[in-house]
Amino acid sequence: MKYFAIVIIFISFISAFSEPPLREGIALGYMTTPNSIVYRSTLSDESAGDFWLDLPEVSLGTESELRLGAGMGYAMFFSRHDDFALMFRPQVAFGYWEQTVKRGEISLGAIGAVVAYLDNIGLYDTDIIVGASLGSVMEIGENYTTFHILLTRRSPFGIAAGVMYYF
Repeated sequence: MKYFAIVIIFISFISAFSEPPLREGIALGYMTTPNSIVYRSTLSDESAGDFWLDLPEVSLGTESELRLGAGMGYAMFFSRHDDFALMFRPQVAFGYWEQTVKRGEISLGAIGAVVAYLDNIGLYDTDIIVGASLGSVMEIGENYTTFHILLTRRSPFGIAAGVMYYF
């Protein structure tokens, strides 16, 4: 029991005085909700600007469909530690759907996530992001306008997972 207490005190001491890995410059990655290629430009140790392009969604058949989109957000990192940080990112996204009716959409929302730094296992400058996002979507069509409030299970919101690599 005595050795266990010494190990706990040692780990606590190291994590209290150790620095999180430095993340600066630009990063490229992939993130879900929706499936996107993300470009990140760090502004400081605690913030970054994210810009993304959605991978086009195409369905062919009796009812063909096309979805295009892009967005931007301001990522803020809280409680940074050696192995992880908490991230909050307000975001806005724009999309275009062409199904039976052509429509555009504007999405406002936020994502909350845990960012795991993989430097300690040998994958330097690589982060894994896991969290959830929610927000509202306004759809604008030829003869209609629809507003969906606080979505969590409809694109572009839901479970968020991704990976980022810093250059």
